[in-house]
Amino acid sequence: MVRAGQFLMELVRADDKTQKFLEHIGPLPDREHYIEVEPDVEYFIRIKADTPSIVLAYLSVDGEELGYHSLLKKKSQGSDDDSQFKGIWTRSGGITTMTALRFHRTMIRRPDDANTDAPPQMWTGKVTARFFEAIRHGISTQEDFRSTWSAHGKVGATIGINTMAEKKGVMSSKGESNLRTEEGSGRFVQYRKGRELCTISAKYCCTPGLIANGILPRYVRDANDTHTNAGSGRRRQRRKTGESSHVAIDLT
Repeated sequence: MVRAGQFLMELVRADDKTQKFLEHIGPLPDREHYIEVEPDVEYFIRIKADTPSIVLAYLSVDGEELGYHSLLKKKSQGSDDDSQFKGIWTRSGGITTMTALRFHRTMIRRPDDANTDAPPQMWTGKVTARFFEAIRHGISTQEDFRSTWSAHGKVGATIGINTMAEKKGVMSSKGESNLRTEEGSGRFVQYRKGRELCTISAKYCCTPGLIANGILPRYVRDANDTHTNAGSGRRRQRRKTGESSHVAIDLT
């Protein structure tokens, strides 16, 4: 997870929201936060604010805002975890649906490909959470809503063309897993943005992207790095040295 003071953001698996993805810290001076992911896996963005007052949170994925805000507030002691799990949000007929995001394989563009709009094959995506003071702004009624987010990919990086990039290049798209809540209809308190309190960002890519970005060391295999298990006939590879520990990062 990435924590900055009272605020937290992390990516978790859609099929088990207790399971987060492996995390790495980049080198000095920036020490950017990287998340190691795999193609064809769905995820939600977990956010949390340990503040006594209400906070507005806005999320963007690959440079595109998800199109809505979330109200966050620390719950009373002894209550359930007050984290919220976010994705692509819609509301229709009093039912809200939060659809997971998905790491999907990028399209491959060959040097002779005339389609110049094709996404890059090796992609370093980015998820950002911005937190603001919530200022009460009257009363409003529930209305149907559909997120305007689409997988345009406004941020990212092209890093060569090779067979590994073809297999491991990912960016975000809409998934299929859903969280549904019945809100009903009626009136609710409306809030607007006040002072910005915090911004948290994390980049994501597959293992080859981490190597290309200098987060993991390039691995050169020698004769002693693999061996055959006589019992199973399987080849096993030693764990790469120099991998970062997967712990919480405090940005304060």
